[in-house]
Amino acid sequence: MSNSMRQDREKKLAEKRLRMALSADPRLLKKRVAKGLEVDPEKAAVQADTDATTPTANIELRLFNHLNQLKDNKSVQDKIELKKQWLPEYFGYIDGCLAISPSDQNTTLVTLMIWAVDAGLYELAVRIAEYALLNDMVMPEGHSRGIAEFVTEQCASDFNDDIDLAIENAEVIQRIIDLGVGEQMVDQVRAKIFRSLGDALNEAQPVEALNAYKNALRLNSKVGCKKEVTALEKLLNKQSTESSPDATVGSQADSTTVSTAAESDPASTDSKPTE
Repeated sequence: MSNSMRQDREKKLAEKRLRMALSADPRLLKKRVAKGLEVDPEKAAVQADTDATTPTANIELRLFNHLNQLKDNKSVQDKIELKKQWLPEYFGYIDGCLAISPSDQNTTLVTLMIWAVDAGLYELAVRIAEYALLNDMVMPEGHSRGIAEFVTEQCASDFNDDIDLAIENAEVIQRIIDLGVGEQMVDQVRAKIFRSLGDALNEAQPVEALNAYKNALRLNSKVGCKKEVTALEKLLNKQSTESSPDATVGSQADSTTVSTAAESDPASTDSKPTE
């Protein structure tokens, strides 16, 4: 291949990388235009060539290959197992990203957040989600839900199907609830995560569990925890009755005791001794 042909090919590849970079997420491109940011195609092409040799580019290439393998696999369970197997390869990259803020959109990182949810690494998924929301990131193209709503719904579905799993992740569930504060989310999804919190606290903290269940029902009356509310209310009423005996009965008992003591103690009578 001649030098001119090689240069022409390299130029076309650089232009292709530029187009991919600018069209990877139309929402972000729209943000850049709205902010009046101009893009110089030649400079961007040079930057694309430079970026192609960075560690981040290597991670993106690895993820690209893994995504292609997932696309070729029709089994959902097989895909989940592959994500569990591959995720540790990205832990160093994830930690490095989370250590730097502020940050621009990082679709690779958000994609790994999705993987973490699918793989059951809920704490990792929440850490990434917290960081992504702090830096105004969005979901990859093709996802209709926002970051907070996605994480909330996917995690809540897992927790609602497995009470033991909910109990193990009680702190994570509270962080997911906090994650959704101020974020756009349908009531049904928010109700699910409050139900998850109720299940997680049901045995250890019945008062807090009851409050969580009531919040869930307030958001969605069909969320599926009415029986739990009834059971907890009965339990708490019984505990309240046992710990607080009838005040009138207690007063009568105290009065009888005092009266008996007065009759048996001469010093307590009003009569004075004869002088």
